[in-house]
Amino acid sequence: MKTKTIVLLSAILILLSAACGTPATDEPEQQQAAHVDEASTLENSIAVAQEIGEGTKSFRFEVTDGEGNINVWNIQTNAATLGEALDEHGFLERDDTGMVSHVNGLRADFFEDGAYWALFIGDDWAMEGVDTLVIEEGATYAFVYTPA
Repeated sequence: MKTKTIVLLSAILILLSAACGTPATDEPEQQQAAHVDEASTLENSIAVAQEIGEGTKSFRFEVTDGEGNINVWNIQTNAATLGEALDEHGFLERDDTGMVSHVNGLRADFFEDGAYWALFIGDDWAMEGVDTLVIEEGATYAFVYTPA
């Protein structure tokens, strides 16, 4: 999870640097240290995993809110895709276009305020959407609230 947080923070820095027209490497060392401290703080706010569901497949599911709090579930399911499994337990809501707008009751609206839900498989960005992502036994999937 620590690597995922650092990768996410790095991606945000790169995007912000590109928007400002300055390279990401120009960031002062004090600001870089602040990001490391923030990542450490995020690591300390992980909840104990809740066991839910029934089925032959199991995976870990994490939701990181806008304040860095992480809720965790160990989910058992017979669903084929991550979207199906998360829908079974009411974790996802979608907007009119079918995009995930809420995860675990928390809203992120890119068109309204630039925030979005980043989907990870382990420490890596998911290269496909939640509704086509086939569940791998024992994998960790995470939605991370990502502000503008």
